[in-house]
Amino acid sequence: MQNLSQLLQARRQERSCGLYFNDEYCSYADLIEEAAHQAAALRVGTTVVLVSDNSLQLVQALLACWWAGCTPVCLPPPARLQQLGPYSHFLQKALKDCQVQAGWCDGKLLDRFPPGWQSLPLPRAHQPPPPQPPAPQAYLQFSSGTTLDPKPIPLSHANLMHNLEAIVSQLPGSRTQHSCVSWLPLYHDMGLVGCLLSALYAPGSLTLLTPTQFALRPGSWLDTISRRRATISALPNFGLEQLLLRDTGTRDLSSLQWLLLGAETVKVDTLQRFYQRYADQGLSWQALRPVYGLAEATLAVTFSDQPTLGHFQIPSQMGEAVTVGSRPLVAVGRALPGVEVSLRDLDGQPLDSGHLGLIHVAGPSLAGHLPSPYNTGDIGFLWEDQLYFVSRYKDVLVYHARKHDPEVVEALVQPLESAAVAASEELTVCLVERPRRQADQDSALLQQLEQQVSQAPLPVRVVIVDTGWLPRTSSGKISRFRVRQKYAEGAL
Repeated sequence: MQNLSQLLQARRQERSCGLYFNDEYCSYADLIEEAAHQAAALRVGTTVVLVSDNSLQLVQALLACWWAGCTPVCLPPPARLQQLGPYSHFLQKALKDCQVQAGWCDGKLLDRFPPGWQSLPLPRAHQPPPPQPPAPQAYLQFSSGTTLDPKPIPLSHANLMHNLEAIVSQLPGSRTQHSCVSWLPLYHDMGLVGCLLSALYAPGSLTLLTPTQFALRPGSWLDTISRRRATISALPNFGLEQLLLRDTGTRDLSSLQWLLLGAETVKVDTLQRFYQRYADQGLSWQALRPVYGLAEATLAVTFSDQPTLGHFQIPSQMGEAVTVGSRPLVAVGRALPGVEVSLRDLDGQPLDSGHLGLIHVAGPSLAGHLPSPYNTGDIGFLWEDQLYFVSRYKDVLVYHARKHDPEVVEALVQPLESAAVAASEELTVCLVERPRRQADQDSALLQQLEQQVSQAPLPVRVVIVDTGWLPRTSSGKISRFRVRQKYAEGAL
């Protein structure tokens, strides 16, 4: 299959698997048939913006876009209590970047959007139009906004189909014997490509939850895995931490063969504690699969067979040798078929294994407008043929001409609290969210945190902020770029 139009045709008669959402089941055949009827509401070949939480109607709208030869763009909806000012600014910029005036949104949100927006689900025509030739771009994926403002990344059908085959080819056993449970948002590449489209491509059934369901009760995700006997799911590191903090349930997780851990740095301590908590519920160590990827490469770059842990001494300069030391790191695996990973110095020269450098990616999954190999802006190294991620280059702290990883500082106050570092030439500040709105305990908390960060390799001032103050990306990662902006603007 060379494009999503061919994928839809190939699954048009598929009734043995499909999509579960809440208590509703829809086979892929029925899902595609409904999408074909809805495609009549779209103008062929246009860019279509969709704003919705995970839902059956959002999946149908996505498939309708591909049936009509359109290019969809999924954007995050405003949070329930979010002020509309910042969200309106984000939305206006996104629409300008996509060169469209308005789009379709969840009907419950329509009164929060300007005139011109229309309500999902798409209207249904009595007769479905014939499938249209695919647009040059399969979809536009906005980058996460971890280090810069989110930007749209155009990805072709060839990019997507190569990455889907690379992912599904790694599945153990028969690719049609798997099922997935996901709460990851479909506006994020890990939810859209890693879960929805991978399930459709395999094919295998997908049970779709919402991010809100996970946020309210993280254990509901594990309960669903157990109930559906799912073999695959995916989770960022903060999801592991939420489960450790808030889940007290028990269930049978022995069906789970792949728990892909990505979207942000996988912390060794969190990984080990998560396994210790759920091992007696049937979770195997081999099921935990740290991975590495980025939207510019469609999604997946490396997969691991199981967690590989190491302790290293990370040099302060790019190109220097990494040695065995005391800093714990988890490998994110080896390059997927057809994907090339290399480490290069600041001048773009290739580095040998075991040397710290910038991670570069090449291959058919890489967006066509980017140079190849593409500099991801991530710092890492290869060790025994596996990739280790260290930090983002733009996040690196400089003190007395020596470079320091902000995660080293943040780790000193975790897993106690959520924290992020903001730095200028004169001062490094560790901003820590208080666990509850209890200002009367700030003094004792501050004393404890200052003692912890005194072990940092550079002077650090601790500042306690309200819960929710640290800005996050659409995927839930702390955006250090926006943390620095907020702090510099005096937003404390």
